[in-house]
Amino acid sequence: MQEKQRSLRRLYETIIPSRQSHKYLWDVLPDRSWAGKACFIIGGGPSLREFPFSRLKGKRTIGINLAFQKFDPTITFSMDSRFLKWMETEQYGRETTRKFERLQGYRVMLMTYPAAFPPLVYIVPVHKNYTEAHWALTEKMRQGLGHGNNSGYAALNLAACLGANPIYLLGYDMKHDGDRTHWHRGHPKVQSKDQIATFPQYFNWAAPQLLKKKIRVINLNYESGLTCFPKQNWSEVL
Repeated sequence: MQEKQRSLRRLYETIIPSRQSHKYLWDVLPDRSWAGKACFIIGGGPSLREFPFSRLKGKRTIGINLAFQKFDPTITFSMDSRFLKWMETEQYGRETTRKFERLQGYRVMLMTYPAAFPPLVYIVPVHKNYTEAHWALTEKMRQGLGHGNNSGYAALNLAACLGANPIYLLGYDMKHDGDRTHWHRGHPKVQSKDQIATFPQYFNWAAPQLLKKKIRVINLNYESGLTCFPKQNWSEVL
């Protein structure tokens, strides 16, 4: 029990607004670090249940939430403040928490409100405030990220700030598969179909903005409910 408690203290510090000791991602991975390089963003959609994650080895990757269960992303990214708490309390399982501790890549949280974060986590702030960031697509991390009310959108904005081009989307299904919400066992609080149905509107708004910036975004799922980006099969790219 004592070993577990020590481990959890290393992983997580209580989020207290008055304690803001931050490690910013741009200090170790500046804007445009991936200029002109391909990037793969791995979402949670159930279409990835049989995906060969080993194909991503050696690629620049942003793994959203639990993608690290299958491989070690360049960046493990989340905007849900509950994610760290669920990790701390081992609600995803003890081995998942241990994997999170051992990751070789960057652990990154979008800071949607003033808070302190564990020392092993890098942060990027939200653009202006949570409400205004719903409809935002920024060019620099210091401007904060737009989020479209979902980590997939915020990760796309991060990839754009890093200069990635093209950007490939995996697991951006925007729909359930029967009763399956994710390729993994999901989160303690499940996203409803009504919640997911609100996400595409933000991508629909961002798509022409990215096109103007000549950033190519390709959705690697022909069956995806997200239709604003051109589609390919992942096997054509990997």
